[in-house]
Amino acid sequence: MPIDFEGIINELFNKGIVIAAVVARKDGEIVYISSNWSVEPSDIAQCIKKWLAHGQFVKFQDIKYSLLLNTDEYFSGVNFKERSFLLGAASLDENDRYYVLGYAPPGVDGKSAYVDVVRAANQMKEGGTYLDPNAQLGKYDDAEVVGASASGGGDSAVKQEIEGFLSWIKDPNGLSGYIQYYLDQNDPTVLAKLSKAYSDFRQVFGF
Repeated sequence: MPIDFEGIINELFNKGIVIAAVVARKDGEIVYISSNWSVEPSDIAQCIKKWLAHGQFVKFQDIKYSLLLNTDEYFSGVNFKERSFLLGAASLDENDRYYVLGYAPPGVDGKSAYVDVVRAANQMKEGGTYLDPNAQLGKYDDAEVVGASASGGGDSAVKQEIEGFLSWIKDPNGLSGYIQYYLDQNDPTVLAKLSKAYSDFRQVFGF
C-alpha cells in the first residue's frame, strides 16, 4: 500500500499545533507540501544538511532556529525572537527515508509539536505504520544527545563537541537564549536541570 502523505499530514494538522509541513528527500526533493507553504528544494536541502551535521542551529526561509534537540532522526528548533518552532523528523526506513519539516507558530507547546511531527514521520512506510499512536516519543534529552555524540568518535569527536558547545555559548541565539526561553516559560523541570548543570560546572572548575 502506498504512503498516504496527504492523509498523514492532515492528521498532523488536526492536532492544531503544527500548521505547515513539507515531506522531502535528503536532497530537498519535495514529495508532499501543504498548500499554505512555499518552500524551495534548495532551502530544504540546506536545512537537512545542517540538521544531520548536528549544528547548533538551522536556517529555514532566512529564519534562524536554535536547536534544543538534535539527533540523526529528529530535531526541535526555536526562533527565540518570535517564539516559533521548526521541527524535523526522519522516517525510520533508512533505505527509503523521508524527512518531515513542520512549522509551529508562536504561543504553542513546542514539545507537543515535536512529538506530533515525529509521529507523522514514523507513519511513512509503505504497507503500514511504524508506531502505535499511543507510543511514547522524545525519550532523549539534550544531555543524552551530546553524550552519545561525544562517546562515538574518540578524542577528536570530543574536541569537536566542546568547540561546538563553546560556539553555542557565544551565540546570542544559543545557550543564553535557550536559558532565557525556559525562564520565560517557567518550566520547573528544565529549571531544575539548569540549576543542577550550573552546580556541576562549579564543581568541575572548582569555583
